[in-house]
Amino acid sequence: MSVGSSQSKVEPLRNHRLFQTTDVDIARKVVAQKFCPHDLIPGRHRQKFEVAHNHAAGKTLSLNYMRYGSEVTINPGELTNFYLVQIPIRGGARVRNGQKSVEAARGTASVLNPTRDTGMTWGKGCEKLLLQIDRDTLGRTVEMLVGHAMPHPVIFDPEVKLASPALRDWKRSLLASFQVAEMGNAFGPNLHKHQALLEERLIAGFLLAQPSSLSHMLSRAPAQISSTQVRRARSFIMEHLSDPITITQIAAAADCSIRSLQLGFQLQFKCSPNQFLARQRLNHAHFLLQTSPPETLIQSIAFDSGFSHLGRFSIAYRSVFGCSPRETLLDNVFA
Repeated sequence: MSVGSSQSKVEPLRNHRLFQTTDVDIARKVVAQKFCPHDLIPGRHRQKFEVAHNHAAGKTLSLNYMRYGSEVTINPGELTNFYLVQIPIRGGARVRNGQKSVEAARGTASVLNPTRDTGMTWGKGCEKLLLQIDRDTLGRTVEMLVGHAMPHPVIFDPEVKLASPALRDWKRSLLASFQVAEMGNAFGPNLHKHQALLEERLIAGFLLAQPSSLSHMLSRAPAQISSTQVRRARSFIMEHLSDPITITQIAAAADCSIRSLQLGFQLQFKCSPNQFLARQRLNHAHFLLQTSPPETLIQSIAFDSGFSHLGRFSIAYRSVFGCSPRETLLDNVFA
């Protein structure tokens, strides 16, 4: 699914249709149930009004695709409970959040802050990917990143310049999330075993990539953590190899901020906490494969080692150990 291409014929999240209608009142009512109450005013060519909304919910955020067949003006006021990142994949829109207006089109997205008045006009045929993030969850992620509570919600620059290297990388992660949701492997009715980690990466990644009222704090060198805190983090990881843990949980176990945790692991292990976790899971799987009976299911060993996707587990295993999991299982001399 090439959701990043304006020429794509494949509708994102096509297996997660929420509704499609030509009735303005129905559209207003159903969209309000997922987002918030708003004015919805068709512009020129009202007779061509049509809207489609695909929606895949996670634990603390949702993935959405929306399109309007005719120009519409949308006035939600303050969103209150959530942030909303909007990425045009066809057409454009004029978006105002607070005092700043954004001409959103290919290459320029927007983010709506929940504490700022919002108004926007989607052009005829505009299609967007929308990432809805729970305000309280984003606030907790902020606190784990900086290491202390914040007195006010973070305010993002409403203009999202997708050409910047950091946002390019983040957008790739977002598109990958749309793809796994479309395949039924995450979001919607089939939440991934590591759903919390997928969502945490999207939220923390956007916080680190998009300019905001927090940027000056995130650009500072994080405080160094003690060897004791690193040992706590390592112990927590080793005790939860088969569990769907997040970097927030690891940082909490070590009693430090996420950024300090990342610095500590880079200094001591030359890798990120997530990379360290993945390698330890592979080591655990290697041990199990060498000591289990040949009839043991590879999938069971993958799951017992914290991997929920057999194909990705096999690829990662071969890249580290130079053979497939099955070859190790059948050739082991320790069982």
